[in-house]
Amino acid sequence: MLRTSCGLAAAGALVVAAAASASSARGSRQATRLVSRALGGGLPNGPSTDAVISGDRRYARVIAFESDASNLVAADTNGLRDVFAIRRTGRIDNLGSAWHGGRTVLVSRGLGGAPANGASSNVSLSGDFRHRGHCIAFLSAASNLVRGDTNGKVDAFLVRTPGRRPVRVSNPGGRQSLLDTTAVTVSGDCSRVSFVTGGGLYTRRDRHTKLLGVPGASDPSYATGSSDALVFAAPAGVYLSGNGTGRPRLVAPGGSNPVFNDLKRQTLAYQKRVGARTHIAYKDLGGAERIISRRGGRLADADSRNPVIGNSGFYVTFESDADNLGVDASGRTGDFNARPDAYLFTDVRDLTLAQSVRDRGVPLPGGGQNPSMSYYANYIVFDSPGPLGAIGGAHQIYLRYLGPV
Repeated sequence: MLRTSCGLAAAGALVVAAAASASSARGSRQATRLVSRALGGGLPNGPSTDAVISGDRRYARVIAFESDASNLVAADTNGLRDVFAIRRTGRIDNLGSAWHGGRTVLVSRGLGGAPANGASSNVSLSGDFRHRGHCIAFLSAASNLVRGDTNGKVDAFLVRTPGRRPVRVSNPGGRQSLLDTTAVTVSGDCSRVSFVTGGGLYTRRDRHTKLLGVPGASDPSYATGSSDALVFAAPAGVYLSGNGTGRPRLVAPGGSNPVFNDLKRQTLAYQKRVGARTHIAYKDLGGAERIISRRGGRLADADSRNPVIGNSGFYVTFESDADNLGVDASGRTGDFNARPDAYLFTDVRDLTLAQSVRDRGVPLPGGGQNPSMSYYANYIVFDSPGPLGAIGGAHQIYLRYLGPV
């Protein structure tokens, strides 16, 4: 049966039940596994980082990431960072079954399948509560992904499904940009792509591109819920644009790197400087701001960043250098690795849970960075030194499975 409810009780069920008890049937299904696998299995020969997983409920159909490795796919001979994707295979349902991936696909490929002649990175995926994930947006310095790319600049590209040819989107009216594109994001339904070029934020829909008139824009991100609302940062703080093209309005003064949920709740999470540190702030639109990178009344004792929001705003993943955050459902501390770690905040219990782990509540020796999650947080991806449990070395992509709900 397709599950559409995401009320308060459902929002808290996964995290609390999965993390509370070692004897719990649901908790016993938790596992962490390698996603960025070399051809034939095993660790790749270069680092893999910055993974994203599509936010299409519990289907989570695609994981995409960037990698310097040359042995994820055959004939990757450019010696440069590329963008890759893995589509989910096997049983795919809305019940939160275990995630299994198929073969790795090179996304940033040149004309005729040739290796890209420039580095590619900064992946964004479509997929939200009402739309399946399949589109991949990314940045690339390559000049051979499309014909006529002669500007010598970093451009934004879109692939409609892994394996298809890229299309350049950061060329309004067919005119090549004279400046590098520094950010790109694709909407959940893949109807819009927004990108930042020269500090200007543009939204492309079909063949029409609109400039949103807020100078100094950065960090655009589309809503994880069910609309094409767009949030982004600028010098004054966080702005919200309805449908990605509406007049932006300031919704969080002083914030940066925002994410937004608009299903059942309209909830923001974003980075904000508080004193000497960067924290994760959180609020419903029109409501009071609070800091969630904390344990009880104590703020995190080091910087936190890179929020991702889901489940009607009840979940936020983020990365933190702190060692005083709660690591499990009891709220105890236990982060002793002196490295960044991936955390999941649940608003139902107002607590944080360490997710860059192999054993529940025990952060990996090498930590974990750049977390992303599926809409209901059944699946959380992050990068950490490989093999799993290593203290140092090249980062690889791992998936933390929290069990079905």
